[in-house]
Amino acid sequence: MHYTSTALLVRERRVLLGRRTSQVRFANMWDAFGGHREEGETPAHTLVRELYEELAIRVTVARFLHEYEDKDPTSKETYHHHLYLVTGWQGEPRIANDEHAEIRWCTAEEAAKLKLQPHLKKVLREVLAKNV
Repeated sequence: MHYTSTALLVRERRVLLGRRTSQVRFANMWDAFGGHREEGETPAHTLVRELYEELAIRVTVARFLHEYEDKDPTSKETYHHHLYLVTGWQGEPRIANDEHAEIRWCTAEEAAKLKLQPHLKKVLREVLAKNV
């Protein structure tokens, strides 16, 4: 089992998603940002570290939403995610490492058309409907 922290970065009723470059994990799928928890980290610390590594931003406002599990359709491994809503950060998000080939701000309708895990599609609809 893999433990991760995942962020829904939301601004103006849009969420930032990234298309993964990996051929091993969630190959070519669109995903929210975040990553694996390291030894001794809390889920919140993982979130802050991962968003800095992947998007070169510093989180200033984050709220825990819930935990969920899914299975990677590529590797068939199980992931336990701590999901956060991130509405404040310093810096402009950009691709800062080689994990994503593309990033895009999406409405719930646009995200629904992407190759994205079903649970994230559902949560995005709910979160973006609340005028975040």
